[in-house]
Amino acid sequence: MAAHENETYLTLIAAHDPVIRTLLDQGFAFVTNAFKPGMAPPGIKVRTDREHIRRLQQEGYQVEVSNAYDEQGHHRPSMRAIWWKKS
Repeated sequence: MAAHENETYLTLIAAHDPVIRTLLDQGFAFVTNAFKPGMAPPGIKVRTDREHIRRLQQEGYQVEVSNAYDEQGHHRPSMRAIWWKKS
């Protein structure tokens, strides 16, 4: 996502979800949306949300999760959004 598109996306999802607004206010940055375990489409090998979280924590980041939304602001129940900030 380009910087402007990323800002627009964050503004959109923060308007829908107060948890996301709080994370942004606390200095967290959006990392990615990731599938919950067992929710990826068949035949596609992806890192799960747990794998992303574990890797980021090992790298020294404080990690939080929230509901995930697509680019139009629709909730993605099979995914979680991952947020980070340096500990």
